Amino acid sequence: MITNWELFTDFGIAGGLLLCGKLLRAHITLLQKLYLPAALIAGLLALLLGSAGLDWLPWSEQFASNASILTVVLFASLGLATDFPSARTLVTRCGSLWTFNQLANVGQWAFCALMGLALMTFIWPGLSPAFGLVLSAGFMGGHGTGVVVGETLGSMGWEDALTLALTTATVGIFVSILVGLLLIHLGLRKGWITDFARFETMSKTARKGLVPADEQGHLGRETAASISIDALAMHAALLIAVSVAAYHAAVYLSGFHELVRVPAFVTAFGLGLAARTVLKKLGGKIYFDDKIFGHCTGTASDFLVVFGIAAIKITILLNYAVPLILMVLLGIVFNLMMVLVVAPRILGENWFEKAVFSWGWLTGTVGMGIALLRIVDPKMRSRVLDDYAIAYVPGSLVDMVMISLVPVLMMKGMAFEAISGMLIYLLCIGLMWRVIKRRQAALQPATA
Repeated sequence: MITNWELFTDFGIAGGLLLCGKLLRAHITLLQKLYLPAALIAGLLALLLGSAGLDWLPWSEQFASNASILTVVLFASLGLATDFPSARTLVTRCGSLWTFNQLANVGQWAFCALMGLALMTFIWPGLSPAFGLVLSAGFMGGHGTGVVVGETLGSMGWEDALTLALTTATVGIFVSILVGLLLIHLGLRKGWITDFARFETMSKTARKGLVPADEQGHLGRETAASISIDALAMHAALLIAVSVAAYHAAVYLSGFHELVRVPAFVTAFGLGLAARTVLKKLGGKIYFDDKIFGHCTGTASDFLVVFGIAAIKITILLNYAVPLILMVLLGIVFNLMMVLVVAPRILGENWFEKAVFSWGWLTGTVGMGIALLRIVDPKMRSRVLDDYAIAYVPGSLVDMVMISLVPVLMMKGMAFEAISGMLIYLLCIGLMWRVIKRRQAALQPATA
C-alpha cells in the first residue's frame, strides 16, 4: 500500500527532474536547436536514472499510476477553460482547418488500426489486434492519450500496450521536430514560405525559454480576496473536485455492462464543461480565470510526460522492436501524405504554415506544432493558432468518442465495425467539406 509520503516523494522526484531538464534546455545549444521541451528531457533522465537504467531513483512501486491521475486533471482543466464556438464562426473562420484536422486525425486512427491488423494477419500473428492503435494514440494524442489507450488495452488483457503507447508518444516528439525541420527547408526551396526565423536570429527568450524580468507577465487574475480564500486555492479546489468526481463517475458508468468502459478523462472533460456552464448561469464564472486553468493544464501535462516516459519498460520494447519501428515508419508516411498532398488542396491561404503546425500535433504535441509555426511564421501573421483554438473544441468531442470506443471494439473482435465506422465518418467529412465551401462562399460578402 502506497503511503502519502511515497506519493509526495514521486512528485518531488519528478519536480527535481523537471528543473534539471529546464536547466539543460536553457544552457545546451543542441537541445535548444531541437526545441525539446524540458518535460521530455526530464522524462529521458527519469528513464536513464530509473529502474530501466541505473536504478538510482527511489520511485514508489505504483509511481506509473500517477500519469493516470494527471490525465484526469489535465482534461478536467481543459473542460473548465473551454468555450464552444458558434456554427457560423466555425464555418466562416476555420471550416477548412476543422475539415483537415478531422481527416488527418480520424484518418490516422483508421490507417493505424488497419495497418496493425495487416501486420498481425500477414507477418506477426502473435500481435494484438489493437497493435496499430498504440501509434495513433502516441503520435496524435501524446503521453496523455497514450496513458488512456494503454491502460484501456491493459485492462482488457494486453498489458504491454502502455509501454508501447508511451514509447510512440516519446518518439513522436522527436519525429515532429526533426522531420518538421526538413519540411520547413523543403518549403523554403519550393517557395511556399518567405518569412523564416533562423535559430541564430531568434531572441534569447525564444531559444532558452526563460522570460526576462522586464517582459514577464501575470499567471492570472486575482479573483478572490486572500482574507477569505487564496485565488489559486479556489481554482485548485474546483479542479480537484471535478477530477475526483470524474473518476468516480467513470467507475460508476463502467459498472453497467462489461462492454461499457468509460475512461475517466471523458467524464473529466464533460464535468469540466458542465461546471463551467453552471458557473456562467449563476454568474460565478467571472471569479474563475481561464488563464489559471490553462496553467493547470500545462502543469499536469509536464508532470505527466515525466511519469509517462519513466514508466516505459525497455524489455517490452525489445520484444516489439521490429513491428513497432515499421508502424512508426508507416505513420510518418501517412502524415507526410496529409501535409504535402491533402493540406494544399484543403487549407487554402497560408496552407503551408497550417500544414507545418498540423504536422507538429499529428506526430508530437501542440507545443511542437507551435515551435515549428514560430519558425515559418515568426510574426504570427497567419493566425493559425487562433483558428486552431476554434476548430479544436468540436473536434475534441470526436477524439473522446474515438479514444473511448475504438480500443474496446478492436480488442472485442469488432475491428471491422470500428474501422468501417471511422471510414464512414471520413466520407461524411468529405461531403461536409463541399457544404462548408459553399457556405463560406455565401457568407463571404456578409463578412467582408
